[in-house]
Amino acid sequence: MNQPHRTLEAMLDDDSPYARYDPAKNSLVKISSKSFLLGVVFTGALIGELTHPRLIPLCLYLQFLCIFHSLEFGMTYLYNNSQTDDDSFILEDREFHLITVISIVEYLVSPFHLHVVPIGLLLALSGQLVRTLSMGTAQESFNHYIQKSGKETHTLVTQGVYKYIRHPSYFGFFIWFVGLELLLGNILILVVGGIILWRFFRDRIRYEEEYLIKMFGADYQSYRANTKTWLYI
Repeated sequence: MNQPHRTLEAMLDDDSPYARYDPAKNSLVKISSKSFLLGVVFTGALIGELTHPRLIPLCLYLQFLCIFHSLEFGMTYLYNNSQTDDDSFILEDREFHLITVISIVEYLVSPFHLHVVPIGLLLALSGQLVRTLSMGTAQESFNHYIQKSGKETHTLVTQGVYKYIRHPSYFGFFIWFVGLELLLGNILILVVGGIILWRFFRDRIRYEEEYLIKMFGADYQSYRANTKTWLYI
């Protein structure tokens, strides 16, 4: 016998991440608009690859950006549903957009470029993979914002990619950034942007780990002592 159709109320009574989803935090208009925009840019870049071969590095760069923002939202929705909102795409960061614009400008106007597209492509793919795996492994313990107090869903994650890399989401993002700049062949943004991003992660990790020690005590101190960030921090 078929089970009767379950009501929304019954589904929300389940002990699952989806039961903690808060519709009030989300603007479906914003979510659909951002999804549509990313789709348009990705498709436009794909057409550009097919019609203007010399712009393939730039088109790949734009496609990687679209994939990154889409996965930020998608992984948050799948694994940390209670924190999902219309900004989970990370599309409202002005500094991020500024770096993107400057990177494109340097690619278009600079007479000097590195010719290492395959290396850039490999690093960008690797960085995105590590970033995505870190979100999927940490699940509800991952958040785009530093958590200053523990919640019942927060646990010390030491398995999967976290077994080999401390703060793998930061490491993945950094490698992804370096890969994209090498993909474009940019020199200025690679050096200047890389230093700025490294310093940002250095300060953020030091700040974040103060709270992680308070939350997890000796367990986190032991984990930190035995697991590198691979960012030389």
